[in-house]
Amino acid sequence: MRSIIRTVGLVFAALVFLQVSLNAEPRVEEVRGIKVVYLEGDPYKLGYDLGTIYKKEVELVYKTYLNDLVYNDWVKKYAILKGASAAYGNPRKAMAQFAQGSLPNIPDEYVQEMKGLAEGAGLDFREVLNMTAHVDYFAVLMCSTLAATGKATTDGKLIEARNLDWAGGAAKELDPLTTVLVYKPDRGHSFVSVLYPGIVGALTAVNDAQITVELNFSMAKKNATKGFPALLISRHIAQNASSLDEAEALLRSIPRIAGYNIFVTDGKTNEARLIEITSESVGAMGMDEKGLLGSTNHFITKELAGANVDSSRFSELPSDGRLNRLFEMMNDNYGMIDHLKALEMIHDDGIKVSGTVQTVVFKPADHMMWLWSRGREPGDAVEFNVKEMLGY
Repeated sequence: MRSIIRTVGLVFAALVFLQVSLNAEPRVEEVRGIKVVYLEGDPYKLGYDLGTIYKKEVELVYKTYLNDLVYNDWVKKYAILKGASAAYGNPRKAMAQFAQGSLPNIPDEYVQEMKGLAEGAGLDFREVLNMTAHVDYFAVLMCSTLAATGKATTDGKLIEARNLDWAGGAAKELDPLTTVLVYKPDRGHSFVSVLYPGIVGALTAVNDAQITVELNFSMAKKNATKGFPALLISRHIAQNASSLDEAEALLRSIPRIAGYNIFVTDGKTNEARLIEITSESVGAMGMDEKGLLGSTNHFITKELAGANVDSSRFSELPSDGRLNRLFEMMNDNYGMIDHLKALEMIHDDGIKVSGTVQTVVFKPADHMMWLWSRGREPGDAVEFNVKEMLGY
């Protein structure tokens, strides 16, 4: 009888712990000027908690970025380029029509998170949907990524560095809003994302399986008009992949919209893989024989090489020049690459541009991440222990 009572008690305690865990309150911390937001629970709660605890910051992102820059600048310029007078006259409506087409392709868990965010921050759900889908409307933003492992690094462990080049140097009001978002969803992997608040998705992330994922833009010759939004791609991998193979399988399974280069690493194996996608095809490649890999904003896999349009006018530094410079520096510093050297290389004048708003360096085998954001002094990256933040 005592054994039964003890067993029931243990089960009850476990259920209470689970309930408390699922209803954990969100919190905001600050590490050397970088805000860290902790979120935990079901999809709706994740969005709602971010919208309530970070409401002013979310509102600023939607006003400064989505309204002032995306609607009133980018959509109008794109409309002129495409000769779309209706989009020029009503850019919000044009974006909404585009975003609505992808809604059926968005998994319900992300839709629920978007609804929670809208409710918590006092936003129209349609605006949150527009934010989620807006980059696929243009697909012209730029980024750079490098990775080195084995004999290329000081201790044999993989080092990765990436620049997020966003908004072409505009929207500097968002610089103080670079945020580390710590997600503990009720399903899948817990993960850390570096982004602006108010976006359901990720562009740079690492999960509790030591998988890192970043998305670089790569303008393809042919795009679809609906599918799985780019901002959800890295998020989907971070929450659902435990290996490079699983990440690639996820990318092959989703309905893709435009051209992107997805860079994935695994701290368990110290390997990296570049997975390039268009609406019609997928190409993949691993690290070279020296343990090096890089990606900017054009396709280099054998499956997709040559499938880009000329994007040189959209960047201060053309994609091929940046990629060549990445490999040149990795070879010049072969055997000496650590997180500091990686930060130095990715901030080289031949790589970093005025629109570089965030730089993240990962050492996933050691669960470490370093974050630099525009406005900080050169080399002043903030250190984070991913294992401690996620509690695994």
